[in-house]
Amino acid sequence: MSTVHLHGCRVEPLLSYLAGLGVVRLVAEQLDPDVSARWDGDHLVIIGKELDNTKLVEFLAEEYRPTPLIAPWNGRGGFQDGRERPSEQIVKRVEFSDSRRLEAYRSAISIARDACEAARGYQLIEKGKVSDNRKLKKKFIELCRATLPDEALAWLDASVVLLDDDIAFPLILGTGGNFGSMEISIGFLRQLDALGLLGGRSDESSRALLRHSLFRDDDARLDRSSAGQFDPGGVGGPNSSSTGNARELANPWGFVLAMEGAIVFASAAARRLGAESQTGARKASMPFTVDATGVAHDSASEDEELKGELWVPLWRHGMSYREIQHFISEGRSQWGRHQARSGLDFVRATATLGVDRSVDEFARYLISVRHGQNVLAVPTGRFRVHDRVRPEADVLRQLDGWVDSARFSKSPTAVNTALHALDRAQFAVATLGGAGRLQAVLGALAEAEQAASRSPGYREKRHLRPINGLSAREWAPLLDDGSAEFRIAVGLASLSDELPSGSPSAAEGVGGSLATLLRPVTRTQNGLAWSRGGSRVPNLGDRSLYEILVDVVGVRAVLASSAQPEEDGHDDIAGLPFAFHYGLSVDLADVGRLLGGQLDVERLGAILAGLLLLEWKGALGAVAPLLGVPHDPVARLHAASQPTFVVLAPFFNGRLPVAPTELEPNPSGSIAVRPRPEWIGAIRAGAAHTAARSAAHLLRGRGWRLIPGDFESERMDRGCLATALLLRLDRTAGDQSQLRFLLNQHNTIDTRRPASTERQEPHHEQA
Repeated sequence: MSTVHLHGCRVEPLLSYLAGLGVVRLVAEQLDPDVSARWDGDHLVIIGKELDNTKLVEFLAEEYRPTPLIAPWNGRGGFQDGRERPSEQIVKRVEFSDSRRLEAYRSAISIARDACEAARGYQLIEKGKVSDNRKLKKKFIELCRATLPDEALAWLDASVVLLDDDIAFPLILGTGGNFGSMEISIGFLRQLDALGLLGGRSDESSRALLRHSLFRDDDARLDRSSAGQFDPGGVGGPNSSSTGNARELANPWGFVLAMEGAIVFASAAARRLGAESQTGARKASMPFTVDATGVAHDSASEDEELKGELWVPLWRHGMSYREIQHFISEGRSQWGRHQARSGLDFVRATATLGVDRSVDEFARYLISVRHGQNVLAVPTGRFRVHDRVRPEADVLRQLDGWVDSARFSKSPTAVNTALHALDRAQFAVATLGGAGRLQAVLGALAEAEQAASRSPGYREKRHLRPINGLSAREWAPLLDDGSAEFRIAVGLASLSDELPSGSPSAAEGVGGSLATLLRPVTRTQNGLAWSRGGSRVPNLGDRSLYEILVDVVGVRAVLASSAQPEEDGHDDIAGLPFAFHYGLSVDLADVGRLLGGQLDVERLGAILAGLLLLEWKGALGAVAPLLGVPHDPVARLHAASQPTFVVLAPFFNGRLPVAPTELEPNPSGSIAVRPRPEWIGAIRAGAAHTAARSAAHLLRGRGWRLIPGDFESERMDRGCLATALLLRLDRTAGDQSQLRFLLNQHNTIDTRRPASTERQEPHHEQA
């Protein structure tokens, strides 16, 4: 077997890619049926029996028999009655030629003329041309499909897909093989004529062009013609050269071979005839062709008209032409339970084993309208096919139901902007993965929900409900980036109350969660519903998170003051039932970093916004190990060195450890406590020292011999303090090791095991 490197048949532009497929197809069908091919870097390699550069050039120049590309259904296809336009003239030249190479062409033209004659009897042709009525045109194409020889059917099937009650057109061949004023079948004949192939033999200039197209190793004078959308660089036009406007340039061989290759790609058009496809905007497509997703490329403008995307496969191991035909005709790009319908679906399919395993990589082409009305295939990147499922990408399928409902041509601008950002974030997850990128996905999703909440009419029209059903058990491990910001955000997002039983009451707000305070939702017995007035604490993402959490403390206190009294035997020094019923405990080392101003508050807010979308109940036990941190006694001691936080934390956590005594230096019990209402106002006003003095007095009354502290001189940001007081430090009624550690640092009782040197392990609330 011999190997031929086709350095001229490259992945980009699309013309070169299709030309490579054309070479493989023609060699397999007309020279060597055992030929195989693979991609080596950016160019195609073909392997065949005794095949070399010279033999390949001789075959194409002297023996190649062009596939009949005829389109009698198009007005410029050369089959008009009584017309002598250039298109009719060149068709007649082929029809009356005696070249052996054009025998199949002549036969196809003759049968097409018979079909046109029969169509007149069926009144499918009006005023010398096929009717523009789609139903009548469909009948004419069906007539052609039933009568044309097999050699011509390849182009018909490449150009048009016959549906049950309509016709559809594969993306890269325009409208039935027609791009505006460019009729591909006539352009194909003109390029054959330019190469001398309509006369039977090619000259040396034609061979030079062929070597240039195949190998890029020969000087050749390019033709002043256009390859259309297949080669954007050769279109010319405004600003297309360093001197301004450039002329159109194309290699005729490149166009001829590309059309032969397009038949490989399009003749096995994937028909989507189920209910899903029949109701969509695109009812049929070529393999690996999807609707456009306008992200992950730098060349698009906001008002650009996008026609779709073509993802062309690259394979690094040699495959026979039949194998290539098989996986291209199958066009497998599965996302979830359906074929990929958009560029976003496709890139997610490459990350989740949703494409043929023989493909190593895809090159993505965006089909868009540019330079006036020119439709161009613009390369927008390469995407590797993963050999195992990328979990971050796989979990994205859970978002599709809500996003599909939210996506609408008349959606509010804010919703469309958020969904575009969501597409961009998902694209990044599918291509690069990573916890941080998945966090960005949830952040964009949260913004989309906020935007949707501000338009009741839109929500009602789309039957759009709040985001629900995303389990923290499944999502949280994938979102964990190992940062203190993530762990603090988990501790906040997981805070929640048990939903009150029976009918909703004025206490429903307390029977909520941090999510129901910051998201535009409310909890009901039937799940989440949109809240009437939006978020109780608005503008998450638009204001500093710490300032928002200061407001959360205030709103939580107001809701707590309206709650029904609970008979839980709480201590009589307590006031408001402030603490949430459950949530994940945060390690004191992370609290120390929070109080020390070491966290990126903007990043913390972005992570929290996404985590608030998750359902935490029933997942706390599984997620708790994520909050463990390396032993950091310095950070823990920093939390304990903040006396204002230390004396207030037990009350806001709802449990006060029993104070040590000389007889019992290490007690294990605790009592229920609550913060006094006036403390909330003091904290929000930046006067937490007054609340701290009151709390310290109450702690001394419960046996804690605290070292006197100068709370007034302590400078602590009220937002950091409010955030820290919201966090859960220990289990509600279990071991109070972290709260006890804090208080012991300020206690004068000598314990048997000094808490300052003892390693304290975090304890987490279980679901």
